[in-house]
Amino acid sequence: MILIRSHKFTGAISVFLIVAMVGAIVPWNARPAVAGGVPTTVLLFAVADNSGSNVTGLAEMATNRIQAAMGKIEGLEVTEFHRSSPLVRRAVSEGRLLAIHMEAGVGDVPGAIIVGHTLGVEAIILATVKSVDAQMPPRRISLTLAGEYYLVGASYDEAAGQPIAAPQPEKSFAVTGTSRPRANYTGSDRPLVREALDDAASKFAQVIGGTPVSQLAAEYAQPRKTSKMKWLGPLVVLGLLVMALSNSGGDRDGVVTPADAPTPLRVEVDVNAIRLYWRWDGWQSSVPPYPPTLLCHQIERSVDGGVWGRIDNGVCGKERTSWPDYDVVAGNNYSYRIRAVYTDQSVSAWQLFSTVVFAGG
Repeated sequence: MILIRSHKFTGAISVFLIVAMVGAIVPWNARPAVAGGVPTTVLLFAVADNSGSNVTGLAEMATNRIQAAMGKIEGLEVTEFHRSSPLVRRAVSEGRLLAIHMEAGVGDVPGAIIVGHTLGVEAIILATVKSVDAQMPPRRISLTLAGEYYLVGASYDEAAGQPIAAPQPEKSFAVTGTSRPRANYTGSDRPLVREALDDAASKFAQVIGGTPVSQLAAEYAQPRKTSKMKWLGPLVVLGLLVMALSNSGGDRDGVVTPADAPTPLRVEVDVNAIRLYWRWDGWQSSVPPYPPTLLCHQIERSVDGGVWGRIDNGVCGKERTSWPDYDVVAGNNYSYRIRAVYTDQSVSAWQLFSTVVFAGG
């Protein structure tokens, strides 16, 4: 190791080892990337629920899941259109957006294009929950999401200052997500709906990222069996990296400082959900190795003082600073905690939100 540290190619070797370690931890097929020609800045409008399923809060759940899934697409910057977002409020205060534009979306494509043009994004995305179907036996939920995205530049007439007549989507598609089949299941369908929605949202994001619908798995993705020998090479590289860092004399020793953690701001309770809000200020340390990138936030919940359990699906991106919990029952006490996960697999300490009682509608 002394020879390695003193070699003139130390920097190149270090970079190689770090890349190899990341490759060992996160499979490459889990890192979707934006394909050529796909817009990099998109505006996601609120999902419309046309399923007739009467699942409480399904449209908002779908919007949040799609945004979270699209946030994992490398090189894609996703903004959700919401009247309370700073970007929208500023446009309204400056007179660039009118009150009528606040209702733009699936039912108003020209209005959505105007909003996209005003906010300066490359494309707009419209999505609809088309159906939610229960199948048994075994118990399973199947959920279909339909999506369209329009290129703003191709859909807006700059000379006339308005959308073109009959704008056509750049891409129109539908994907179906399913929950895992459960034999002899007698519980609520809500967890199964969330699972199917997560699967559909992931496929939705992959299509936006350039993956053809025909290449998506038809069923819920099951863990694949892998050979133990497959991991021998990455494990050797990881061991070398650990040894190199242990002798470098200038590392963080895997310690994540409190400043690297998200800061809980507040908990809001409405008739349908409990909503969490937090702030993330970024990695504060300037000590080598250089700061990694935020991968996601993890959220856990405890009901009436019980065990902690994950409720998020990987809240990703620096811009995502809120999360709604719809799976709540009136009269129960709910506690929440959150932590940040970085691309080098380091994590912050758990940060607690205030405990609240859900009153229900």
